[in-house]
Amino acid sequence: MSNQTSEYKQHLELIREIKYFSAVSLEAQKVLAYLCVRETFQKGETVFKTGDIDLSAYHLLDGRLEIFIDELDEPIGHFKQGDFFGALTLLGESPRLFTLKAAEQTNCIRLTKDKFTKVREQFPELSDKFMLMTVEDVNTWEKRFLKHMVPECVGCLSTLGLTLI
Repeated sequence: MSNQTSEYKQHLELIREIKYFSAVSLEAQKVLAYLCVRETFQKGETVFKTGDIDLSAYHLLDGRLEIFIDELDEPIGHFKQGDFFGALTLLGESPRLFTLKAAEQTNCIRLTKDKFTKVREQFPELSDKFMLMTVEDVNTWEKRFLKHMVPECVGCLSTLGLTLI
């Protein structure tokens, strides 16, 4: 078996596990798996910076990526093996609000908006299922934010309402 075939099979397994794609047809999953590319980021390497237009979603195979905001030197969060992020960029162009750097050597698969759009055109059911998962994630995020919000953070209250969009 060639290395490319083996990599494709790994991508297909991963695509089938990502909730955004798990409910779509096997044929759509196969095309998505074929269109994903594998990338490696070395420790300290920047994946994207605040303000970048990076039209890609990522699934971490191994390693760790740290999330930074420009005002702070320390990371505010991280992504680890199995995490999928960047789904919103597959739907529309928006500058990144964070900088993402590799905390150690990190391998991932990447799907670009252009390739995702081609798959959506070929498999229209992908759009509905993807949107349902996106809405679910936005709702879950805002619930978590409300649960952990510090009541003294009066300024935080004015930033609520993402689910009201």
